[in-house]
Amino acid sequence: MLDLQSNNIGNTGSQYISHLLENNKTLECLSLACNVIGDNGAALIAAALDVNKTLTTLDLQQNQIAEQGGKILLNTLKTNQTLIKFNLIGNPCSQANILDEITLIKNDKMVTSIKLESRRIEEKGAQYIAEALINNERITSVNLDHNKIKDQGLKCLMNVLKIDKKILILSLDDNGIIDEGAEYIADMLKSNNTLRILNLRSNQITNEGAQSIANALTYNTVLKELNLSHNKIRKKGLEYFIDVLGHHTSIVDIDFSGNPAPRCLIVSATTVVLQERTVRDVMLKSKCVGMRKVRYLAKALVLAKSLTVLDLDDNKLGDDGVQCIAQALTNSKMLTVLKLQRNLISFVGIQYLVPILHNMPVIKKLYLSNNQIGDEGAKIIASFLQSNTTLTMITLDQNEIGSDGEHFLIDAFINNTTLKTLDIAGNKSNGCTILECLVHLRFNTGMTRLTILGRKIEEKIVHQLANALSKNTCITSLALIGNQINDQILQYFINALRNHKIITSLSFNNNQISYQGAQCLADFLKTRQEMASLSLDNNQITDQGVHYLVDALKTHQEMTSLSLDNNQITDQGAEYLSEMIKNNRNITELSLESNNIGDEGAKYLADALQNNTSVIKLNLSCNKIGAAGAISLTEALLNNTTTLEIDLRRNVSGYAAVLGASIQLRNNKTLTTLNLNNSKIDSQDIQLLVTVLINNQTLLTLNLQSNKIGDEGAMHLANGLRNNTTLQELGLRENDVGPLGAQYLADVLGENTTLVTLILRDNIISDAGLEHIANALNTNKTLNVLDLSRNKIKAPSRRHLINMFQCNQSLINVDLTGNGQGDCAVIGAAVEIRNNQNLTTVNLRCSRLGDEGTKILCQALQVNHSIITLDLQSNDISENGAELLAKVLYDNEKLTTFLLGNNKIGDNGAKCLADAFHSNTVLSILDLSANNIGSIGIGHLSLALCNDTRLIKLDLSSNEVGNEGVQLLANGLNKNMRLKDLDLGINNIGDEGVEYLANLLKHETGLEKLDLRSNQITDRGAECLATGLSQNRTLKRISLWQNEITANARRKLFGWIIWC
Repeated sequence: MLDLQSNNIGNTGSQYISHLLENNKTLECLSLACNVIGDNGAALIAAALDVNKTLTTLDLQQNQIAEQGGKILLNTLKTNQTLIKFNLIGNPCSQANILDEITLIKNDKMVTSIKLESRRIEEKGAQYIAEALINNERITSVNLDHNKIKDQGLKCLMNVLKIDKKILILSLDDNGIIDEGAEYIADMLKSNNTLRILNLRSNQITNEGAQSIANALTYNTVLKELNLSHNKIRKKGLEYFIDVLGHHTSIVDIDFSGNPAPRCLIVSATTVVLQERTVRDVMLKSKCVGMRKVRYLAKALVLAKSLTVLDLDDNKLGDDGVQCIAQALTNSKMLTVLKLQRNLISFVGIQYLVPILHNMPVIKKLYLSNNQIGDEGAKIIASFLQSNTTLTMITLDQNEIGSDGEHFLIDAFINNTTLKTLDIAGNKSNGCTILECLVHLRFNTGMTRLTILGRKIEEKIVHQLANALSKNTCITSLALIGNQINDQILQYFINALRNHKIITSLSFNNNQISYQGAQCLADFLKTRQEMASLSLDNNQITDQGVHYLVDALKTHQEMTSLSLDNNQITDQGAEYLSEMIKNNRNITELSLESNNIGDEGAKYLADALQNNTSVIKLNLSCNKIGAAGAISLTEALLNNTTTLEIDLRRNVSGYAAVLGASIQLRNNKTLTTLNLNNSKIDSQDIQLLVTVLINNQTLLTLNLQSNKIGDEGAMHLANGLRNNTTLQELGLRENDVGPLGAQYLADVLGENTTLVTLILRDNIISDAGLEHIANALNTNKTLNVLDLSRNKIKAPSRRHLINMFQCNQSLINVDLTGNGQGDCAVIGAAVEIRNNQNLTTVNLRCSRLGDEGTKILCQALQVNHSIITLDLQSNDISENGAELLAKVLYDNEKLTTFLLGNNKIGDNGAKCLADAFHSNTVLSILDLSANNIGSIGIGHLSLALCNDTRLIKLDLSSNEVGNEGVQLLANGLNKNMRLKDLDLGINNIGDEGVEYLANLLKHETGLEKLDLRSNQITDRGAECLATGLSQNRTLKRISLWQNEITANARRKLFGWIIWC
């Protein structure tokens, strides 16, 4: 190899090179790249190549060879038999970008494909390629994507392809081909017998060109794949193809996506179905088939004899569409799955469908969810299920099926023995969900637990359900909750369970069971010693029902949990239960919440618990126990170390709740959370709790929300916390704590080293209380979460807030909402931003930050680099605040969304931000709407847009852009391909400004959405836009409402806007 690149070799030097090539018999590779060889030098080298028989590689890229030299070299290649690699790229001749591939075509015996994408090849270059392909014997693939060969260049290529016998693949993506070129392609297809794949994506072919190509396909019998996506083919052009494809047998795959014709995707799928007569699965979910186009699909399905799966979910077929599909499936004997969910099908469509289903011998799954079949449709399906023996699954949920339809389906399931899965939830009748459970219960013999929640079980279905339950003896746990079960219905279920070998748990919560139902349960319990749990919450068993149950449970050996919440139990019932506790040593959990047990009943239970060693958890919350009853329980449990949890909250005395908590804290050495919310605890009651807390070493969380602790109670708590080394979270929400109470707590915060979370929301600490707490946090380094929301803090000292923010680095979350905006809002946000490095979104919209608040915010943003979205809309931020924010943007590598609309940054603020955008490469969404920005500020922003900015959405609406600003913006966007969405609404833009935008649209741009609402655009501006849109292939949406455009101009513009 001889490498002479970058040596300033000109035409004179070329004489020596020519002499070398004429006489040397061994040189194979010669590089003359990056020299100054011109046409004369090229002629000398070409003459030498006529003689040379050894050179295989010649590199002449980046020289000065013009058109004449290029022609001479091209002519030489016609006779040269040895040169394989020839590079002329970077020379000012039309042959520069193609000569390397032409050389390969001619002399490389191994090459089978040529790749010339994005070479800027024009019509002349296409002619050279066509000449090289004459008499082609090896090339099977030609790629000319992203060039500019246009129609005349295409004509030369098509003339060659008419007689070509080798080329199988031709790709002409993005070549400016219009309808004239499509005619040349059509002529080629009529006579070509070789081409299998043709790609015409992203050209400008319209209906006329589509018609030419479609007609040509009637003559062509070899083409398999045709890509016409992203052209300008509309409905009529699509119909030409549909007519042809119904008879054409060679096309397997055709792509019309991205054209302005409606529902193009269906054509591709239809073509596949037509061609592949043995197709098994057709998946057209959400393809917008619709009633109008369904006939094309139906025509294809008639031919799909081997179809096994048809998915037409989400296509809005309607009844007429279902009729077409049903008729097409008449002979589909292999279909196993049919999906028609969300298709607006009523009972009429079901009438069309069911007769066809009768003739499908292997149909197994039918999906009809989210339609409108109603009771009539359910009746038709029920009739079908009476005799069907193949269907194993059907979905009918969300179908407006009422009680009549439910009744028909129940009758059908009595005789149907094959259906194993039924989805029928979300209908009008509550029984539909129960029907679903019935089917599941009947066939799922491995299930051990049956749960039905919140559905009325009526007598007409209870027989079927009970019968299925009696046969499925694997059920060991039954939960029928909120089913309006009365005593009679309960009897059916109890009888159904008598054959079961093991029943461990029964729950009939939230029903209508009285003492008679409790008596039935008691009789059952006497024969079922394996039962471990019984729950009858929210019924009406009363004391009499308790009496029956206790009689059965006195000697029960396995029962460990009994829950009888909200059952109208009084002191008499508590007396019965106390007898059970004395005799039954297995009960570990007893819940009697929300009954009518008072002090006397508490005394009965206390006597029973005195010597009991089994009850671990006792819930007596929300009863009528006062101080006397609480004392009885406390004395009874004085030496009891077994009961770990006793709940006396929300009784008539706060003292009761505290006593119960004291017992828990004493006995449960692992207790970490104590919840005493809404328990009427006052400042006196809290003293007892504090006494226990002083020696407690396990409690981590104490919730005292919604009590009456007040300032005095806060003082007692503060004293208890001084030496506490375990409590981490204290909840004092809604406790009438004022400034004095806040001071007591603040004094403790200065000393306490364990408290992490303090909740003081919904109190009345006011500005004075905030000052105490802020001062304490100057020294406290452990508190992470502080909630002071809704505390009547109206005019806090800015100095204290700023000190709290700057001096305390441990705070992660500070909530000051509900106290007025401004400093309160920004301090909370700033603390979280500073300390939470996982925070991605900050929303301070409408917080009245002003420039001072923005300053605090920016201090936090300087140390947090995780924020992705920052919303500061409507905050009275001026150019000074914008300058502070700009400094943050300079170094930020994460922020992608910045919303600053409805502020007052003006031109100077826009300049500060624009300067920051020059170095910011991540921001993608920017909202500067309603900011008093004029043409000067727009000019600065436009300069930023010229850079390689990542911005994809820019909102400048409601400013003062005007025509001059639009001109500057258009200049900036000329060099910006990333911006997709631009909002210029309400900006006093007239026809002159629109003309600048129209010129922008004519050129290559990334804009997909343009909003020009509420400006001053007239018919003249609309005409300019129409001209620009006619040459634009990217814009998808344009808004022009509330302008001055007449109806006539709107009609002219209408076609282009629809396409865009």
